[in-house]
Amino acid sequence: MKVTSKQVIADLEELATLTSDERGAQRVAWGPIWRKTREWFTAKLATELGITPHRDGAGNLWATLPGRSTRSIVIGSHLDSVPGGGWLDGCLGVLAGLEVLRREKARGTPALTLHLVDWADEEGARFGR
Repeated sequence: MKVTSKQVIADLEELATLTSDERGAQRVAWGPIWRKTREWFTAKLATELGITPHRDGAGNLWATLPGRSTRSIVIGSHLDSVPGGGWLDGCLGVLAGLEVLRREKARGTPALTLHLVDWADEEGARFGR
């Protein structure tokens, strides 16, 4: 199965509808819209892949698709944005990674274990405030 852009774009548009206003994306880390974003993402992982992600000590959100090997690949980006940020910033990497996990699961058990991570507060939008 090939990874295609159709589902990734649909996910991006859905996320933009949920988390943007006329000024742009409003997914500032630790705020209510960012928490809503993570709830949306966690629900997608659970319903589409049967994966329950875990949070590490820094607040990063990890989803794991076990493979035939303990060797692994990490795919990561961030769902947070600066206030009024671009609709693709960071979330494109996470949602493209989600599509990779979907496609690999559809093919069966991947050769390597796949980890998808949403890095918490990558933007540092509250730094200095």
